[in-house]
Amino acid sequence: MKSNLIQPIHIKLTRSKPILGLLASVSMVCCWILLTLPIALYFRLVIIALILVSSAYFILRDALLLLPSSWQTLEVDSKGELSISNKKGQKFEPTLAESTFIHANLTILNFKRNGFRLALSPIILFSNTENADALRRLRVWLRWFGHQEDLTVADLAA
Repeated sequence: MKSNLIQPIHIKLTRSKPILGLLASVSMVCCWILLTLPIALYFRLVIIALILVSSAYFILRDALLLLPSSWQTLEVDSKGELSISNKKGQKFEPTLAESTFIHANLTILNFKRNGFRLALSPIILFSNTENADALRRLRVWLRWFGHQEDLTVADLAA
């Protein structure tokens, strides 16, 4: 039995200060650790440059949502089908991986690679007041119907 939602879920992703702070602080700690290591200065500077470039990329993509590959919307229609779209306007209908994390304050959506050339980047959602109801409905949908393709009455009773 497929899940039938009364009301579809639509979440427009916004810039995230917690993700920005987390990525910036992790990159700064990594750079500080590298500065204390007893290796040649040239290697330290090259590795620090790589850390800063990769951190800038992930901050632009995941925290500030400025890159074309940044996720913009997440939707679950009334039939229970998940779709996500990026800034380029491409729409994807991914399958959730079992490593998806669901909590009242944080939800991390990981996707399976089925049918995609490259793996899709995860979506990290922090609880906020502007999408509170949509995030609550998404968490309920994820807990009950997100990982199963076909849910039977026996599964609900167990």
